[in-house]
This record gives sequence, C-alpha cells and structure tokens, in this order.
Amino acid sequence: MPNTQLEHYRHIDAFVYHGINLLDLAGPMQAFWTADSYHPKYKLRILSVDGQPVETQPGIKIAVDGKISDWNPAADLLIPGGRVDKELGSSTLRSLLQKAAARANGERIISICSGALILADAGILDGKQASTHWSRASTAQTDFPDVNWQLNQLFVNSGNIYTSAGVTAGIDLTLHLIEQDLGAAISLKTAQELVVYLRRNGGQAQFSSALSLQAAGQSNIAKLSEIILSEPEADWTIENMAKSAGVSTRTLHRRLKEDIGATPAQFVERLRLDLARTALLKRSSIKQAAHLSGFGHIQNLRRAFQRNFGITPSEYAERFS
Repeated sequence: MPNTQLEHYRHIDAFVYHGINLLDLAGPMQAFWTADSYHPKYKLRILSVDGQPVETQPGIKIAVDGKISDWNPAADLLIPGGRVDKELGSSTLRSLLQKAAARANGERIISICSGALILADAGILDGKQASTHWSRASTAQTDFPDVNWQLNQLFVNSGNIYTSAGVTAGIDLTLHLIEQDLGAAISLKTAQELVVYLRRNGGQAQFSSALSLQAAGQSNIAKLSEIILSEPEADWTIENMAKSAGVSTRTLHRRLKEDIGATPAQFVERLRLDLARTALLKRSSIKQAAHLSGFGHIQNLRRAFQRNFGITPSEYAERFS
C-alpha cells in the first residue's frame, strides 16, 4: 500500500559523470519534481565525483549540488546511463553502491539504462534480476553472468534495487516509484502532465532498431538480413539461409548465436517482425502487415508478437501508429 502520510521527505541523490545520457537524468528528475508539485514529497540533488559540472552526451553541461562524498546515506541513489565504461572499476563507486545496497530502511538504488552495468560492476546485482538497454545485452550477459538479466523488461525490481531499460523506460520506472510513494492518483497526474503512458504494455524489444542494422558491418549476417528482408515470404530454412550467406549451416548457426544471440528461426522471425511493425506504423491493416512481412496468416503474426513483445499487433498499432 502506498504511504501518503509519511512525515519525512524522500531524498533522492543522482550521481552524474561525464557522458551521461541527459534524458536518463532529466526524465526521472522531472517526473519526481512534477509529482512533488502535486504532493510535496521529494528532495532532489545532483552529485558528481568532484563537485564540478559534467558534460552530457548531447554536449550540454549541467551544474551539480555537491560531491559524491556528500551523498546522504538516507537518500535513494539514482544512477543514469550513458558512457558508463569509464566508470566501471571505480573503487569509489563500488564502495558507495555496496554501502547503499546494505541499507535496510526502505532506501532505494535506481539505475536507468546502462547505469545497471555500474551496479553490476559493484557486485550488488549478483543473483538478482535486472534490466538494461537492449544494445548492452551482449556486454551485460558476458561481463556479468551472475546477474539474472531480464532484457525484455522495461524495468525490474529486486529488493531495494530498481533497474530500467533504455532512456524513456526510466520515466516508466519513476512513475512506478511515485505510485509506491504517493499513490496511483498522483502517479496518473504526473503521467498526464508529462504526456506519457502511465503503464506501457510489452518489453523493450518492441522499441529496438531493425535487427539487420544491429548485425556487424558488411558481415555475411548483415547481407543475409538484407536478402531476407527483400523476400520475407520465402521458405527460409537454415539450409536456404546458409546458401544465401555463403557459409555452412554450422557456421551460420554459430555466427547468429555469437552476433545476436538468436537461432536461425528466431533471426527470421525478428526480421519479419521489423517489417510487420513498419507496416503497422504506416497504418496497414493487421492482415496486410502479416502478408507484407512474410508471416502469411494473421494468427502467425499474433503469436510472434505475443512471444516477442507480450502484446498483440492491435495493441502495438494503437500505441505507436
């Protein structure tokens, strides 16, 4: 049950570094601030390692309220994503996060997008479920195998740690936290003010770029994806795919697994889904989308949408077209 009668404010300290994704910080902070305007609850601060301004990915510099050593142990700690790689291995951050994770009075750790990798690097996600941006899937799974990555979830809660997928999913998570703190009415008013959905159905896979663009450069896989996209209705058995790619079936299977973590059948299905989504965004009917994408029958398309995105083609079209 949300506790709307707490006497104390909930303090939220956001840690920033050079190269953060601006929206990873601004989105959640704006949502908390908006909720606070309806029901005073939040005290927000921004901290950097040395107390100096930082430059975000768009090149915009932001001022901060203090140093990371000024962190309030009673505050929630928010870690935005961005160019996190330079922050991995920081003993200062690891120590801070381990202390934050050990608290037991309801204080939260909140990561946005690739900020989850900083949490994973500190070891506080080991054995826990977590999400991060889909483009970081390979790094997350390879470098931090002890984390139970839920990479098709917009956000995941594991104890007092909350992780979210890419960028705007941080706002989804923040609305969820606001509802916990202040109730559904305030969360809804905040969502309305920001002109966003209070709850989005489906995971982050529905927002990913075309799979063909994720394949590496001019590789056989990238060329194969182009061929399949040009003839989605063809009978794409692994033998036909291997022949088109100019490799053996064994090599094709291995490269698909290594490059994109998919089987040949999953690879074809995801490419067809990209075509179907494009058709739906152009306001094609579901029947037309099924035909244009190579699924053939509406039922095949519906099953693929449910399997990959957790929503129906109709729900997808309603939300994004």
